[in-house]
Amino acid sequence: MAWHARTLLQWTALSNTTNPFGTVVTPVTVAQLARLDTLGISMVRIDIELWGNVPPHTHPRATEIITVLEGTLQVGFVTSNPDNNQITKVLQKGNVFVFPVGLIHFHQNVGKVNVVAILALSIKIQE
Repeated sequence: MAWHARTLLQWTALSNTTNPFGTVVTPVTVAQLARLDTLGISMVRIDIELWGNVPPHTHPRATEIITVLEGTLQVGFVTSNPDNNQITKVLQKGNVFVFPVGLIHFHQNVGKVNVVAILALSIKIQE
């Protein structure tokens, strides 16, 4: 298998988070990281300013796994019927968390610095 330069992506600059949620979600496309095309997964970088958040949402066909690179991030999800329990955790740099497929979930910066995280989805983002 021939590997080439498009198997590496470097994200070094912080994104501009000046919006109502204080969050920027930057997807990685096949144009940036060609090997994603055959893996059936997606990757996203999330930058969240102090007290910024990713509002509650779902991924109906994908499990999400998030790794915190910088900052302190509160995450949570609501379990399925009939219990509908809310599960929350506070993640620190280096922590990894999994959101099961289809469940309502959220992310919120609860620390003292901006959060940078890498997220993977078990489904390919359509371009």
